[in-house]
Amino acid sequence: MSSWKDLYSEVKQRKMEALNKKDVVKAVEQHGKILAIKGRYEKPEKVVDHMYASEHETIKPAKIMKYNLNEYDLVLIGCPGDEIPHSAFPKISEYVNLNGGWLITTDWALKHIIEMIFPGYIRWNKERTGDAVVSCQILEPNHPFLEGVLTEIQQDKWSKKVSNTKKSEFKWWLENRSFPIQVLNPEVRVLISSIEIQQKWGDAPVLCYFDYGKTGGRIIHLISHTHLQKGGSKGKYASALILTNILDEKVTIRMGLSKGSSQGYVSDWEHTEAVPGPSLENPNYITPSISDSALTGTAQVIQVNVNDANFSFGNNCAYCGYDFGEYSGKIYKCNSCNALYHENCLNVQINEGVCKDCGKILLW
Repeated sequence: MSSWKDLYSEVKQRKMEALNKKDVVKAVEQHGKILAIKGRYEKPEKVVDHMYASEHETIKPAKIMKYNLNEYDLVLIGCPGDEIPHSAFPKISEYVNLNGGWLITTDWALKHIIEMIFPGYIRWNKERTGDAVVSCQILEPNHPFLEGVLTEIQQDKWSKKVSNTKKSEFKWWLENRSFPIQVLNPEVRVLISSIEIQQKWGDAPVLCYFDYGKTGGRIIHLISHTHLQKGGSKGKYASALILTNILDEKVTIRMGLSKGSSQGYVSDWEHTEAVPGPSLENPNYITPSISDSALTGTAQVIQVNVNDANFSFGNNCAYCGYDFGEYSGKIYKCNSCNALYHENCLNVQINEGVCKDCGKILLW
């Protein structure tokens, strides 16, 4: 298995040579800054030390008061975050709320940092996962944080691995007692989810974020840790792409860089399983307005009888694009256009307000 150093070198090379991000990579190398704060169960230096950035430093929690967070594009707080002194909470809040900083948190920091400093958006659902490696579904492959991930993990290098994971999925390691993420606010965007986590522990989000404050602040949270030791090379490669993409996007925004087209490289790779819908056409899509979504009324949500002769497990979910072949949970449909949804996918779509296919307001 490749080392983290090798994987991050490969990510950098792929971005410069194949993913049309040479200028962004160079800008991050010259100007990007990330500060990581250790947790008792997270050793972020394993990955942060290999990120291309002008500064990447990992510190112990007690030292946070000595650092000017506003000098950094990203601050990463590792699980569990409970060793960070409460006296630092206003400083962390100010970094995001007033200065537009971006904060990444992992696993138990959901309880000790997010719920304490930024309540009302996401929370721990009180379940604890087992030590497991689960398949992940990419919900918004064209979001800047996930740029290139779907096409990259479909390379033959990864798809030839012996695995029961679909070509467009990757494995994410949940450590024993990882905290499932419950979404409380419809402004939260879930970029990666896992039907497997939802079935076993109640909620599906793997990677999500929300904006905070009026200066461009953002909170990004992921279940488990940044170093996916048991996730396999494909999962580690995906993780490295995601983390570097987040820093890329922050530096791109801060420096006002123009983004190169991301369409030039996908033609060489399969991407037929990309999730359909308006969120792919507009990466900033959150909730359609009445003026641009062509709302024509309401539609009832009804549970599907899977024994009905007209139902096929080979049909695809309107939200995530995956079929129902390996799914054992409840299935619902829009009574107006018959669009089908996994239960968790429906919950996320309802937060967006309307049916993914027909645009009508969904009602129970």
